[in-house]
Amino acid sequence: MRKLLVTGALVLFGIATPAGSTLAASSAPALYHVPIIGLQRSNATDVKSTNWAGYVDTSDTYQTVSSSWTQPTVTCPTGLFHPASYSAFWVGLDGYTSGSVEQTGTDSDCKGNGTPSYYAWYEFYPAGSVTLPTSTNPVRPGDTLTGSVTSNSAGTSFTLSLSDPAENWSFSLNMSGSGLARSSAEWVAEAPSSCFITCHVLPLADFGTMGFTNASATDTASKTGSISAFSDVDIQMASGNTVKATPSSTLGSNGASFTVSWSHS
Repeated sequence: MRKLLVTGALVLFGIATPAGSTLAASSAPALYHVPIIGLQRSNATDVKSTNWAGYVDTSDTYQTVSSSWTQPTVTCPTGLFHPASYSAFWVGLDGYTSGSVEQTGTDSDCKGNGTPSYYAWYEFYPAGSVTLPTSTNPVRPGDTLTGSVTSNSAGTSFTLSLSDPAENWSFSLNMSGSGLARSSAEWVAEAPSSCFITCHVLPLADFGTMGFTNASATDTASKTGSISAFSDVDIQMASGNTVKATPSSTLGSNGASFTVSWSHS
């Protein structure tokens, strides 16, 4: 993948990347972790989308979201001519009822030759995903990662943090932004999208079953609690009548944990 070194702050739709950051450029596909697509409501708490599976807290203004998850082993098809597939696991603010997402997470992907690929990243959509170097920030199946996104009180700056104690690294980055709603907090398994002019959802890699634990959020009134401490919805990933990934229907561990199971690419 070619990289573009940004020597100044790049501002896009009110979002600024830090000076000296490295952004992905001219990749095929251009990988994005995007706001929810194809939202369909069955009732007040159960919804479907074509790219997200997990839980979302809504009906508030959020300042912090955090969780831990275990990096799942991806099962890749063998043989020639299999399309690449992708699966992402992240925590973030916004994207459920807004057009931006402030997020950090990991991927378990399958390259077109059937080779697994594991890595960490952050993203301030609509800016593209930025992959952390695997030389300094490796991710391996079975690692337990902890991620968080925290905004200042005005919502004009954000701190994204991700750590992998098993690989002895931690990452933290301050980002500036403006006009960001902070209207939702998310814990999501996603089928990433390829974006060029428009976005389309990519095939979902077979990650088996993965789980989020110690999930919490804090609103701008300083209320802190688990997923169930706020108004929450669970999201099943589906394309038409094809179910792709499903979260557990109930939350465990005092409303702070759940699993997501893969069904179809």
